Amino acid sequence: MQTTMNRRRWLAGATLSATALALTQARGLAQSSRAGGNPIKLDQNENPYGISARVEEAISSAVRASNRYPMRELAALRDLIAEREQVSSECVVLGSGCTEAFSLACLRYGAEGKEVLAAEPTYSGFVGYTQQIRGQLVRVPVNERWETDLDAMAKRVTKNTSLVYICNPNNPTGTIVDGARLRQFCEDQARDRTVLVDEAYYELVDDARRVSMVELVRKGANVIVARTFSKIFGLAGLRVGYGIAKPEIISELRRLQTTFCPVNRLGIVAAQAAYLDSEHIALSRQRNAAARATLYPVLEKLGHKAIPGSQANFIAFEAKGGSLQLIDRLRSDHQIAVRAFQFHGTSWVRVSMGTKEEMDSLVAALKAIG
Repeated sequence: MQTTMNRRRWLAGATLSATALALTQARGLAQSSRAGGNPIKLDQNENPYGISARVEEAISSAVRASNRYPMRELAALRDLIAEREQVSSECVVLGSGCTEAFSLACLRYGAEGKEVLAAEPTYSGFVGYTQQIRGQLVRVPVNERWETDLDAMAKRVTKNTSLVYICNPNNPTGTIVDGARLRQFCEDQARDRTVLVDEAYYELVDDARRVSMVELVRKGANVIVARTFSKIFGLAGLRVGYGIAKPEIISELRRLQTTFCPVNRLGIVAAQAAYLDSEHIALSRQRNAAARATLYPVLEKLGHKAIPGSQANFIAFEAKGGSLQLIDRLRSDHQIAVRAFQFHGTSWVRVSMGTKEEMDSLVAALKAIG
């Protein structure tokens, strides 16, 4: 099985428009982070291709107005999101990444002993925050396909369950659940409690089963959908995200926010420009999918046990010879940063998808380590 990440294979199946190709050539998107002696960062699930020219121009144009509160711009971004999602503006709350959206949801529905149901494993940020505010966290193991086990979760719900958290695609497994089954699960559970669906990686999914739970918000269900500009949109450093829910829920969440303008001006204008830059989004999605498709056979040939079917911008695998040892070798010998996880009694490596050059370096390092 060929494992070399040559350019032809990298771009196979990813037909780029002339404009997108010109963008790539003109801007040299995301040169390897090894430049200048920096480590290759494959540990935070960021967009390695950076921001587009459109976003950079928007940020530059907004700098001079940084002395003014961006209330009008905040409303414009909220209206833009609402229009695309076919909900009213009163259904959208903006904040610092999707972490603020789920933090607000936890404060309202999961604090001080309230029962919160979540998968094991799932996004550690949600788990940690729920524990910090003394929520009663109930964990349900993923199924044998490493997917969130909706049937098992339904059985663990009690009359005391106040909030159900679903990360889809799930982090750190990268798997998604069937959209129709997730819709039915959320509809059933939302009759008696609030369901929070974390769709941070939604725009990266190319599986036909992808369904956003925003459609349940339109029906008035007790569902909150959390999204972020930190992943495919490439704005992790500017911290912009949002929640979508029916107006009554959004009103409760806004009441808990500590500031009247929760996002800074540069983040707002960058998010608006990125949201409208469909070609940069498509290019990032295509390259991410190509990186996943190429790395899987590399891991298999080297004897590592990868969780199949990732629909996010990362792959988790159990390393042959020990995950923690491999992580240490990648860091110390090859200056490549990846992430360690512990679940199901095993240590795992989660590697984010990087640029062509970064992934070539990763493959070379994995082969050298053996």
